[in-house]
Amino acid sequence: MKASYIWLKEFVDFNLPPEELSHTLTMAGLEVEAIEKVEEDTIFDIGITPNRPDCLSVRGIAREISAVLEIPFKDISTGIEKEEGDGPVVEIENPGLCPRYSSRIITGVKPGPSPEWLSKRLESCGIRATSDIVDITNYVMLELGQPMHAFDLDKLAGKKIVVREAGDVKKFRTLDDEERDLSKETLLIWDAEKPVAIAGIMGGRNTGVSESTVDILLESAYFNPSSVRKTSRSLNLSTESSYRFERGVDIEAVTLALDRAAQMIAETAGGRVTKIIDKYPGLFEPKKIRVSFKKISSVIGVDIAGSFVERSLRNIGFRVEREGEGIAAIPPAYRNDIERDVDIIEEVARLYGYDNIPSTMPFMQMSSPPEHKTQELVKILKNSMIKSGFSEVINFSFLNPDALEKLNLPANDGRRNLVYIKNPLRKEESAMRTTLIPALLNNVSLNLNRGEKMLRFFEVSRVFLSSGQKLPEEITRFAAVYHKDTNASIWQDKHDGFYNLKGALENLFMELKIKEYSFERDTAPVEPYLHPGKSCSITINGQKAGSLGTLHPGVAHAFDIKGNVNILEILDMEKIQMAAPAGITYTPLPRYPYVERDIAIIVSKDIPVEQAKKIILGIDSDIIESITLFDIYTGKPIPDDKKSLAFSIRFRSAEKTLTDSEVDAVHSVILKRLEAELKAELRT
Repeated sequence: MKASYIWLKEFVDFNLPPEELSHTLTMAGLEVEAIEKVEEDTIFDIGITPNRPDCLSVRGIAREISAVLEIPFKDISTGIEKEEGDGPVVEIENPGLCPRYSSRIITGVKPGPSPEWLSKRLESCGIRATSDIVDITNYVMLELGQPMHAFDLDKLAGKKIVVREAGDVKKFRTLDDEERDLSKETLLIWDAEKPVAIAGIMGGRNTGVSESTVDILLESAYFNPSSVRKTSRSLNLSTESSYRFERGVDIEAVTLALDRAAQMIAETAGGRVTKIIDKYPGLFEPKKIRVSFKKISSVIGVDIAGSFVERSLRNIGFRVEREGEGIAAIPPAYRNDIERDVDIIEEVARLYGYDNIPSTMPFMQMSSPPEHKTQELVKILKNSMIKSGFSEVINFSFLNPDALEKLNLPANDGRRNLVYIKNPLRKEESAMRTTLIPALLNNVSLNLNRGEKMLRFFEVSRVFLSSGQKLPEEITRFAAVYHKDTNASIWQDKHDGFYNLKGALENLFMELKIKEYSFERDTAPVEPYLHPGKSCSITINGQKAGSLGTLHPGVAHAFDIKGNVNILEILDMEKIQMAAPAGITYTPLPRYPYVERDIAIIVSKDIPVEQAKKIILGIDSDIIESITLFDIYTGKPIPDDKKSLAFSIRFRSAEKTLTDSEVDAVHSVILKRLEAELKAELRT
């Protein structure tokens, strides 16, 4: 928006030089982007934000200067000396799109060039002067912010105006001699027979004012901003009029602009002015907004007197009523951006002056957000595995479908229901992974081919399982792989890598304080990619949570892996999370000594150690504290189908020192229970 320094002084009698006025406007929220000297005048190029259409006029900017400097505002005065005859017939068929339409007829005009002062003022603000009638409508638009249009009355059929949508009309030729394509919803201005203008944007070629025009119909209206914006975009046509109508003009100033333009035309081009016709079906309803002085000062950060608040708001046209320790403000019609109390506060801050508000550092109490339970679990898991000598790997979430064949997964396995990527870069990354195992095995194969021997990897990541819905189900899983180097070493580590991996998992359960877990062998293979005789299920609280075992030789060959490889996979991290106690309960150290007894039993080879431990711990006694396996023996003199299990059992009472007879009684019950349930024999 360009505004003349001299033009502004016609509304406000200020004494600030242009540079100081530029700073004042900028600090009031109307940023002056450039200053240009034009002969004896100075032109300000002001950046107006979309929420301030009231400042798209010299009058609106002058009103702001008056409020900031607290200098009286001299508004324009209009007075038509003589009105003769009736005005035009006006019909509004869609009041929602045109809440107000005002017009006058001026007869006997003599169009010609504009006075020099008028031409210079328009051209200094970036508008080319053409003829006096058109120039006056542009002048009033710059002065009051109200776009206007003049029709040649003799070209209007029936000397009538109708405001309605285009309907079946597909084409319309505008003043710039361009034929425009219309939609059914385009709002048009019609005469009795045809459209004569696109409402709020541009007039028609068929009714434009020319040198031969004698009588004119002068239009001043309010059009729905969203309707004008939609039409402007669909036509790809933006004008000075549409720019203002899109943002919202002052509906209460429609007749003021009409009177101002009619007066200037009568004085410049002559003619007789008829009575005004003002169709106003959608009356403006002001709203009342309440805000306390305390909130104003709190938000701005400065103690501002209530008297300043009231005075400043009145200076920019608000009606203000005191209500206790606050105010009720009613914004004028031209401030359609004021809707809430914070908008009132912004006005007060602006008028107070942004440069008068001290810069202070905000007081903020910084604290890290509480960690999510799953995040905490993953952090403990990773730390535990790292302490056990494992390295974390992060693989892509993509899968080569051929990898599922290498894992020997059956056709009905749910992990074969892949979610495919529409535009994969290559086949090896064409689906979202349903298991972490293939990527870990590829990690092992890659490192073995590069000469590495002792490999311990783990990964915690999501898998994507098809759920039949638009998006797959995402589940967080944990998997680990252990490759043991079988080459000679000074350390005689002869046991299978299975136990190293099992020990790492037990360390994790210990850190998570999970006690109700076990490793159980099934009659059927635990997983098709594991060795059927060297694998087991991991159960937590009696539910299967995953699997642990040695890699099947066929699968190892498919992935080009040699050596002893063991794999661990937890299928659902939620089972671990649910089993981990929410808190830790500390108990005092035992006051009384424990009694330890060893027991060695001979049982069938196919009986798991865990089963024997569960039987002992399941005995109804409050003095059995713990049980530890310290020996497994097979060979002579033990029969070939038997094995010897040796346990160390610790007994302790929380109330007293135990006697031998009390321990013997429980020990006897243990032997009888093992004999009854496992057909165990006491080894002597």
